[in-house]
Amino acid sequence: MSGVAPEPPAAPDESEFAQAAAWLQRLSGDPLADAVPGRIRVDAVSDAAPRPRYQECRVEATVEAPGVPPAPVVLEVVIDNRFWPRVGQVLPARVPPADPAALEVEWEALRAR
Repeated sequence: MSGVAPEPPAAPDESEFAQAAAWLQRLSGDPLADAVPGRIRVDAVSDAAPRPRYQECRVEATVEAPGVPPAPVVLEVVIDNRFWPRVGQVLPARVPPADPAALEVEWEALRAR
């Protein structure tokens, strides 16, 4: 054995850059390396102040993804107050099955509402 990590299987539509990024995530032990597409459902959210524009927001949510039991999470994120999340809102996320709390939420989806 040469100590070289095995090449991950490539998805048919994945670019070489995306394949390289996935390989590096696995090699470095990144918890998102095996993440699956999922979502969060916002259960509670802190209130936004009228100013300043960017503020820390506390979001209590439920993580949902195929093969992953629903799990509660608490997230702290800085958000533009014009796009404050709402209770009941669903946002896409990448969810690592081994540690759902280490998810990556697509906060940009807030701008599309």
